[in-house]
Amino acid sequence: MAYDWFAIIVTFVIFVLIMIIFSKENADYVAFALLGAAISSLITFFRFEDVNIIDSIEWSPLIFILSMQVIVLIAERHKIFQWIAVKTLHLTKGNHRLFFYLICIIGTFTASIIADVTVSIIFIPLTIRACRILKINPSPYLYGITITINIGSIFTPFSSSENILISSSFGLGVQWFFVNTGIFVITALIGTLILLDFLLLKKIAPPAEKQKRILLEIMNPELVIINRKQFILNSIYFSTVIIGFVILSDYAYLVALFGAIIMSLLNRDQFTDNVTKIDWKVIFFFISLFLIIGNMIDNGTFTLILDSLRSVAGGNLWLLSIGVLIVTSVLSGFLANSPTAIIGITLLNEMFAFNPPAIVIIAFILGINLGGNLLPQGAACDVMTLNIALKHKVEGFTYKNLLRTGGKFALIHILMCILYISAYYFVVY
Repeated sequence: MAYDWFAIIVTFVIFVLIMIIFSKENADYVAFALLGAAISSLITFFRFEDVNIIDSIEWSPLIFILSMQVIVLIAERHKIFQWIAVKTLHLTKGNHRLFFYLICIIGTFTASIIADVTVSIIFIPLTIRACRILKINPSPYLYGITITINIGSIFTPFSSSENILISSSFGLGVQWFFVNTGIFVITALIGTLILLDFLLLKKIAPPAEKQKRILLEIMNPELVIINRKQFILNSIYFSTVIIGFVILSDYAYLVALFGAIIMSLLNRDQFTDNVTKIDWKVIFFFISLFLIIGNMIDNGTFTLILDSLRSVAGGNLWLLSIGVLIVTSVLSGFLANSPTAIIGITLLNEMFAFNPPAIVIIAFILGINLGGNLLPQGAACDVMTLNIALKHKVEGFTYKNLLRTGGKFALIHILMCILYISAYYFVVY
């Protein structure tokens, strides 16, 4: 096949530059991404015939992401997640070991519903405050939360932007995630918590009874609720949307859209006002990436990559799945998860004619969600936790320590993934 090397090289350079700019703090990456999308689209338009550039934009995941941001915005306004966090602390009755396990488990499964960085924003300050009241070092608890959050992101198709993109592209519903990743989530969470307990928590002495009583008095979940009626109603609304995802998983983006509109109406909010408060940067960034990736498909970049992959993989499905896991994990550690997801989705669709085997998709999802712990900057929740810890001067929780501990557990998780994929392959195939 004759490749259009000019279009391939220019578009690839544009993509790499956008990824570099995206990794820089305070850089206007959305403006550069839109500019790069415009330039690459113009090149495609003038060098190729019968190309509809707009067709490369995936609208359903964008609708889902926008709608979920509105839903979570309303839920946060009525302190639903904050109440869950404080209630969790109260249930432990000051038992520092039970506190560790419960806060990590609740944080993990909360991350299966809302973005991991939001979980960090809600849980980390409360955990630091509780530990300070109990007069114990918060560091092991912060490691526990930030390391296990990414496990929770594997559990549902709507936990993160990358999962939304993957599930929308491959037609995966809540049931598919429960069946194909549920066992791994449970076993990985239990194994991780036991290791964290052995390596970090055993060094923490139990708090005094007096400090436990003070914690229960201060951390009262009833104090979180501003308007009880609105809190109960919005908890019901939010739960109904989640149930809707389970029942109508094939139309999750429509459930999210209707849920966002109805929750806004029931709260007597202007839907447009809620929309203005969400993060539009992620929407426009995804649009830009969809356009650039679409141009890379049209100009033959992905055909070139696929020809190389086919020659290496040799048709071995197990070997290909392990390769997808490792490559995706490494890329997620160094690049943002969402661009990695879009590239991977495109490659898998092209390689398997839009019908990748379940084992390959599982490897892809595991790598995307767990590889971020290889480097602190690889996961938004790690960065957020580190910033909050530094602000509160938490002893023992530094970039260097997080790099060492997070990287160690990332490698352990990748090993767990290889074992799970191998077992899945030999049982199912």
